[in-house]
Amino acid sequence: MVKKDLVLLYSGGLESRYLLHLALQLSLKPFCVLVDYGQKHIAELTTAVSICIQLEIEYEIVKLTIPKVESKLTGNFQTTYEGVSEWYVPSRNLIFVSLAASMAESRGIDTIWYGASYSDRVNIFPDCYQDWVVAVNKVLVKNGSKKIQLVAPLMGMPKELIQELAKIAGIKNEEVFSGYGE
Repeated sequence: MVKKDLVLLYSGGLESRYLLHLALQLSLKPFCVLVDYGQKHIAELTTAVSICIQLEIEYEIVKLTIPKVESKLTGNFQTTYEGVSEWYVPSRNLIFVSLAASMAESRGIDTIWYGASYSDRVNIFPDCYQDWVVAVNKVLVKNGSKKIQLVAPLMGMPKELIQELAKIAGIKNEEVFSGYGE
């Protein structure tokens, strides 16, 4: 078995697809965690599986039942949460990072990547803010038998820049699926 360098929360969307490319360009060996949490855009997950198979990347799909929450990602609802995006799912990234941390620790991996970007900040996803990443990292230091760090390599980049970088990297449109607005 090949030692993995990082756990990548991989959704199949643009940011996580570019992160997968970046990890491979850096000669890292990612282990991808894909989460089926009852999202409407399950095609995003199907796309992620397809890319993992194509690139021979080890992955695991985690199926979760999140209590029914109001969000455009999990139903046909308008958000009832003030001050956040209508696509926001309460504590989604906290749940995902917790799963990734458990899987990382059990595999001896000390780094988790996730695809938060500047556009997530602008669109008001509080679990994509730099101070959220800092706070989660403080918890992860105390959480387990080894220090695990959460990294958001795209944190300061707007989606337009990520799209251009993905294009330069040769990532094709059919390698990405986003459920936002679909």
